[in-house]
Amino acid sequence: MNTANIILLIVGACITLFGIGAFFIPNIARWINAPGGPRLKAIIAIIIGVMLIIVGLVIQIST
Repeated sequence: MNTANIILLIVGACITLFGIGAFFIPNIARWINAPGGPRLKAIIAIIIGVMLIIVGLVIQIST
């Protein structure tokens, strides 16, 4: 696993945790730059975080 893959995993985990936090605390959702209400923004952040984690695990990025 290269450094780029590890960075993708860490960033994906942070975004996923941020989305989960925004789902429970709607004031955090103001920081997410996406259209819609707080729950939609939280769901978008969770989906993007999971996608980054999947890309970090599946695709081997060479540096």
